[in-house]
Amino acid sequence: MVDPVWDVAFLQDAVNKFQMQVCDLQWELLEQGCSVRSAELKMAMISRGSKRVYIEGDDLDRLTALPISVKHQIQERLSMEEAARMSILSRPWRHVWSSIPKLIFSSQFCQRKPLIDVIDTILLQHNGAIKTFLLDISSIPPSKHSVIDQWMLLLSRNGIMYLTLQNLQNAAPYILPSCMYDVELESLRLANCIFKPPCSFRGFHKLKSLSLLKVVLLLDNDIAASFLWMPYLVILQVNACSGFPNAKIYAPTLSQVYFLTRRSETLDLGHYMDCRKLKAVRLVSSKENQEKAVNLTYLLNCWSEIRDFAMDSYYLQSFATEAERLPAYLNSLKVMTLYEFDFDDEDQIFSLLRMLIISPNLNDLRLVLSSKKRNVGMEVNVVNHFEGPSYRTLGVLKLESLKVKNFHGSRIEMLFVKFIFASAPSLLKSTIFIEDVESVDQSEYVKITKELMGFPRASPTLKMYMICDASKLGILTQEGSFHDGM
Repeated sequence: MVDPVWDVAFLQDAVNKFQMQVCDLQWELLEQGCSVRSAELKMAMISRGSKRVYIEGDDLDRLTALPISVKHQIQERLSMEEAARMSILSRPWRHVWSSIPKLIFSSQFCQRKPLIDVIDTILLQHNGAIKTFLLDISSIPPSKHSVIDQWMLLLSRNGIMYLTLQNLQNAAPYILPSCMYDVELESLRLANCIFKPPCSFRGFHKLKSLSLLKVVLLLDNDIAASFLWMPYLVILQVNACSGFPNAKIYAPTLSQVYFLTRRSETLDLGHYMDCRKLKAVRLVSSKENQEKAVNLTYLLNCWSEIRDFAMDSYYLQSFATEAERLPAYLNSLKVMTLYEFDFDDEDQIFSLLRMLIISPNLNDLRLVLSSKKRNVGMEVNVVNHFEGPSYRTLGVLKLESLKVKNFHGSRIEMLFVKFIFASAPSLLKSTIFIEDVESVDQSEYVKITKELMGFPRASPTLKMYMICDASKLGILTQEGSFHDGM
């Protein structure tokens, strides 16, 4: 970490100055033929409006005299090429970049040829520990994956703590070598890889963040039957992976969980019922392919500290099918997001209202509606689920923000917005994203916005935004005027 004295503004200012100095020096060396020594003297001055500090002999200016840790922080804000070019500024900077503990080989960097030779040279010349390593291996053919294995072996012996391997553009997954399972990693991010640990693997004991995207987990039977020990794990992200739902993880400090499972997978959330420190949970799955219903009532009773909860229609509907009592009040819940919400589904509406009942301190509600087409205006005998006695006495909602995406303007959607407006005296902002503007008549949306503007409001400071194609409708504010932007 950077010493507090060297704040972000200082580091960024130093980066800007050195970028300009490098460019100036390269220009002089190439075009004017000046000597390296004269260029060093020139670069020792602080430029661009700053007070100039003149030096004599081998005296150093204040940037060159910075501690090595701060110099590394400056170079980490530069690209790999810019950091390497800084070695020509002066002798004290000549070998700084070769000891930088953070190596980032982004997708842009990895487009160069010959990539493998370049990375080999950088790793060969590197002096010191490599704590952070990010590599986009998409451009490396599967026949050359053995070279990556050699890099991983070097990293495993050189203090690696934060490892990221991106492989999104390559159809062939990369198999994480066995040497990496013995490393005390603190962060691991894999994309399109195969996670196949040895039989002796029992988890990363120091891992704090684990992110897996399109990763295939091939666990030995002994591993799958036991818990993976990750006592310091705080963030777990699993997106479109195979084999992970059946893995058991012991993570008592887990704070954030994000699951986007494949349609053929069944997610067993029972493995996480003891994660009582969970504060953010995101669950997106497939309704039709789940083998059994998920008992969210029981889980939410375990997740008493949850603050941010997001789920899709399948998980939301579980509240309508569960016969037992409501979960305990989620007094810490502040943000709730519902994906693929369908106002034509009474079970989902019922579940939404139950969630509002047990979340007395909710202040941010976000709905992403189902994008299926609706015959707005053809509705008859619409039941108003928000006028029942139990919901009129729901109490005062503490909502401060309401956001609805893929809004179609159906009667039940309008009634829901009317219900929220009348029940939330603290509501400050309502943002409604109109769905599929080009396929409908503009006059219909003008009618919808005028009706929304006429709804009674418990909040005197509410601002309402209707967002769509700005060239068609613009954004409607509470004053009823149209604008091109927020």
